Amino acid sequence: MIDFSALNRDNNLYALEGLPLITVYDDNFFVRNDYDVLSIGQRKYVISFFESLGFTQKTGKTLVKGSVTIHIPKPNSNLAVSSFDTKFLESDSKNYYCVTPTMFAEVLFYKSKGMNYIDTRKVIRRLIKKCPYNIEWLRDISYHTEIESITKRTYKDLTNYQQFIVKKRYKDKKAL
Repeated sequence: MIDFSALNRDNNLYALEGLPLITVYDDNFFVRNDYDVLSIGQRKYVISFFESLGFTQKTGKTLVKGSVTIHIPKPNSNLAVSSFDTKFLESDSKNYYCVTPTMFAEVLFYKSKGMNYIDTRKVIRRLIKKCPYNIEWLRDISYHTEIESITKRTYKDLTNYQQFIVKKRYKDKKAL
């Protein structure tokens, strides 16, 4: 099992209890490409962090400690296409997935279906405070999906909030 409070004390990592996901801060230029993939810097950071906790890198895409495996999923090979998987919605306490902040946000939107707007916004804003994401890209790839309406509805509010947070907290922070 992952210690979520220890993970969230790190300046660059974010996770939520109940989700099998871990994300890592990227940079302040979220709209830079159509390929949602962890950068080399993000991958190295995650590997180093978990090795310091006793995990061993078993393959290029997995870190293992006892019965717990952290997966670094292969992204969708098509540009501007989501790599969302329903396994990202429920934790089994043995398998965790290190994803981009944008994928993390996408999962949060799927998870929050049925929640009211205010609660959904709170959850997404917590992610933005730690790991801003590509709001525009997510809105665009959500076209004709179950989360299309909520990504459209929250777009302006979240974009304004993220601009405020980046200017206030991250303007001088460097990419990993």
